[in-house]
Amino acid sequence: MPRRYRLLFTAVILSLALGVPAARATQMLHLDTQALVLGSDDIVVGQVESLQPHWNAAHTKIFTDVSVRVTQALKGGAVDRMTLTQLGGEMDGMRYTVPGCPAFVPGEEALLFVWRGTRGHPQVSGMAQGKFDIQRDPATGEATVQRSVPGLAVRDARQLRLVPQGQAAPRIPLNDLVREIQQVLSQEGGR
Repeated sequence: MPRRYRLLFTAVILSLALGVPAARATQMLHLDTQALVLGSDDIVVGQVESLQPHWNAAHTKIFTDVSVRVTQALKGGAVDRMTLTQLGGEMDGMRYTVPGCPAFVPGEEALLFVWRGTRGHPQVSGMAQGKFDIQRDPATGEATVQRSVPGLAVRDARQLRLVPQGQAAPRIPLNDLVREIQQVLSQEGGR
């Protein structure tokens, strides 16, 4: 991952994890396909198998481990499974929510852009910007993608321009986004 993206992602995660008191809202830099590809260590298509929330050592924050069965690796090593760790979750009747973080549901299929923190724990790149839910047409089997977090729906596969509020979010063919990812990888030598 290029240094500038690693620093940006690290700063965002650290500010969330440390609970910066001055912050009142989550702010994100818009990431297009190129930025997501270059800022990610792994890009995978997979199915969420399970969610495992747990407390941090100080019992002050909840983290959730998301187990994903990988069906296609577009970048990074070929793996069968990946466990993403993200801040937030629900445990012991308590809910810890981080605005802008992706939500996961067991059984869902998703395209995931993933970066690894200093401890090597895989996390979704760009918060919810790095998760695209996959839907398959029951009649044709065609796979389409879209982000499910409100305000982050996109209208194209290259620039990932946001859909204006009040407009319906189009379903983007998965193959179009995969083609854009492969094009960036080929231009950048597969980094």
